[in-house]
This record gives sequence, C-alpha cells and structure tokens, in this order.
Amino acid sequence: MSKICHRLNNKLLAVLDQINEEAKQVGGFSHISHTVQFDCFPASLLVHCHFSEAQKLRVAQSSHVETKLQKQLHKFLFKKGIVLKNPKMNLKLQGPA
Repeated sequence: MSKICHRLNNKLLAVLDQINEEAKQVGGFSHISHTVQFDCFPASLLVHCHFSEAQKLRVAQSSHVETKLQKQLHKFLFKKGIVLKNPKMNLKLQGPA
C-alpha cells in the first residue's frame, strides 16, 4: 500500500470509528463494514450499517437513520479533507443475512 493510500486508509478508519459510535445509538444496530478501492476513492467507498433484526432495520429506515448517518459520514470525511460527491451512494443500512 502506498503512503498516500495508507494515509487515506487511516483517515477513513478514524471516520468509520466515529460513524460506528453514532450508529450504536440506534436500536438494533450490530456493526459496520466497508469496502473501498483506493484507485477510485472516494467514489468506491461503500459503508454498510448492519442491523440484527429486520424489524429494527425497518424502524431505522422509517425514522430516516440512513440519511442522518450519510450526512454524518459526509461531514466527518469533509473534516478530514475528503469530499463525497453523493453521500447517498456511500452508506447503506443492511438487515440480517
């Protein structure tokens, strides 16, 4: 991993820790996961907020938790110097498998 990718990864992991703390306040939230390709960053970033139960996921969706977390992700990354063009494409809520 190049120095630039390593630096971006460190910034991203710090932001994901913040998003994880924000999401913990939502009932039924279990964990986050992410995928990223640094050659297409930040457009390739995809963060999944996983919920333990489908019912809790529906409650979160109806209370616009996804939009709030997308805005938080955008804000936290912006503070680190990373701009998302369309935050709605970078964070999704996901129910149990």
